[in-house]
Amino acid sequence: MKIFDEMEKRGHEELIFNYFGDVDLKMIVSLHDTTPGKTLGGLRMGYYDTEDKAVLESMRLSQIMTYQSAAADIDCGGGSVVLWGDPGKHKSEAYFRAVGRLIESLKGRISVYPDMGTDSQDFKYIQRETERTIYRSSAVDNSRISADITAYGVYWGIKACAKVAFGSSDLTGRSFTVQGLGKVGSSLINYLKKEDTRLIVTDYVFDRIKEAEDKYSDITVVRPEKIFSEKADFFVPCAQGSVITGRTLDSLQCRVVAGPAYTVFADEGLMAEAHKRGILYAPDFIISSAELFLLDKDLKLDSLKKAKEEAKIIYSVLLDVFTRAREEGVPPFELARKEALERYRKLDQIKNILC
Repeated sequence: MKIFDEMEKRGHEELIFNYFGDVDLKMIVSLHDTTPGKTLGGLRMGYYDTEDKAVLESMRLSQIMTYQSAAADIDCGGGSVVLWGDPGKHKSEAYFRAVGRLIESLKGRISVYPDMGTDSQDFKYIQRETERTIYRSSAVDNSRISADITAYGVYWGIKACAKVAFGSSDLTGRSFTVQGLGKVGSSLINYLKKEDTRLIVTDYVFDRIKEAEDKYSDITVVRPEKIFSEKADFFVPCAQGSVITGRTLDSLQCRVVAGPAYTVFADEGLMAEAHKRGILYAPDFIISSAELFLLDKDLKLDSLKKAKEEAKIIYSVLLDVFTRAREEGVPPFELARKEALERYRKLDQIKNILC
């Protein structure tokens, strides 16, 4: 990968590489747009086959966060931190305290929250070295609370999609293929099963499948590679991104793609092709952004007691995007992305005002 060409194509401002050999820490910080003065992004940990894949993951995530922050109307640009390492091997107190110190060294240019591969214990160590997080220290597993809020927002986003695609937000009788039963995915199927829905699910982790089967005897389980070809009203990606490729798009038998996974399509051309084929796609940076709507100007979480009620805003936000996209004759993801970038362009202009 030609890094500077990729940065120019995606509109990135800065990539930062950190290495701390004592704990084998390899950390990639991606700052996509710092127009508001600071960025927000997830802290993700995972093993990647190549360095290029780890860098590209960080860039994709930070780009999505720019759009997501704009959609949620918070004063942050997009950032991300990717830790290239094996969560089962590299995690330790020293490892995550080193992460915290490196984040602190950026002097507030990025604040982070738990993403795939990181959890409450990791953030307890991080917060001993920096306050640049939007994570609350408590005896409760905050990452699970966060996942539940996100899942509830996705549930209401799916209802908005049903309203547009099928004429009613009632999900009774609708069928769903759900890819991934992690914290968000498992919470989401609980909400979907509150209505009389049919679920076809998959995951690489047997224990997650077993838990879902024990809870809901009527769900159907398929092998991961078969999930794309199952016929259903909705395809719900809840795992890693770039799962819809040219091959898997041809296999899809759904009317709607809507789920919390970021960068679901391997490239933008595939999003346009899906739109041509009549597949309604809920922009990932909107449908998965419920928790961001709960942040105040200082990036503090609003009352968790109100969180569920406020997460329903995803329904009206998506309906508005779908309606205006139809009126303008453009795919919803194009309209949503254009409006996000326009917000930052206007913010950049007002910086010329002296105060």
